[in-house]
Amino acid sequence: MSEHISKAKQYIEEGNFKEALKLARKRHGKDDVESYLSILDLLVEAGHLPALEEKGMYYQYYDPTHDNGDYGEKYFDEYLAIQPKSINALCDKAMSRFNKGKIDESLEYMDKALDKYNSFSKIEEPHLSKKEIIMARIELLVQAKRYDDALRSLNNYENQFGSDKKSDLYKGQMLQKTGKNEKALEYLDKSLQEEDTLIALNAKGDALYELKRYDKALKAYNECITYESKIEDDLELITNFNYKAAFCCVNLKENQKAVQYLNKTISMLNEHGRLPKDIEAIYQKCSFKKDELMKLGDIEDKEFKKTRFLSTKYSLIALAVILILYIILKLNGY
Repeated sequence: MSEHISKAKQYIEEGNFKEALKLARKRHGKDDVESYLSILDLLVEAGHLPALEEKGMYYQYYDPTHDNGDYGEKYFDEYLAIQPKSINALCDKAMSRFNKGKIDESLEYMDKALDKYNSFSKIEEPHLSKKEIIMARIELLVQAKRYDDALRSLNNYENQFGSDKKSDLYKGQMLQKTGKNEKALEYLDKSLQEEDTLIALNAKGDALYELKRYDKALKAYNECITYESKIEDDLELITNFNYKAAFCCVNLKENQKAVQYLNKTISMLNEHGRLPKDIEAIYQKCSFKKDELMKLGDIEDKEFKKTRFLSTKYSLIALAVILILYIILKLNGY
């Protein structure tokens, strides 16, 4: 038996469950998963409910197989059998259901958490405020691509709490996804003033693209391209702003640039092997368009060269610096 487990046993015998749980988390932080889970098991045997939720959370988020696809649900069920009014366990179970593709059931558990919020068990405090749970439910709708439902929920959220940085971002995105592109731009511009995010930039590009403002859409997509190395795991998003940048150029009659963007998209997707159906369709669309453009002649089959584009915020900062330097030089007689 390791010294860490012995120490945890001592804490538990003394009734010091919080220190034992803290020790378990430290072992997890040191990648000592075996000791971490062993200490949690000791705490669960001793009837310490937070350790039961902790174990479920491990399989929800950290375990590579998520306990063979269970996502910690059996531990959340065990928790709820003891404490059926637990807001935390209801939200945890909602995430387990969502990760298993059970979207409707997931939303039902989020609704249960909200219904029970005013009468939760006094032995535990919810991790999230009621406002945060409502936003978490909206995020599930966004991830599930239920855009109309998400937009209705965002309108209710705004009426109840007012707008904030997160709601502005999601509302702009959902307005764009539901075809309300002009209104979407209002929220997306507001969101980008609050924080530069790739999601808002991409959605702004899409809104401008749908409104056929291809020069402005291309500018937004180019800003997205400068950040793409930070989101290598989101192929759908990366594919979107790359291939639409190409078709902005097509619509702007800039065929040489279009071929370069198309080459980048085709090359990128070739590296991923088998593609989902929707992305495979984009790949084919890009390949056909490239062939079509190359047949026009006078176009070189060039690779895309990444250009560094400054975001609007940093462009303004750079412009201010240049103006200050200009004034200083003028004052010194240059």
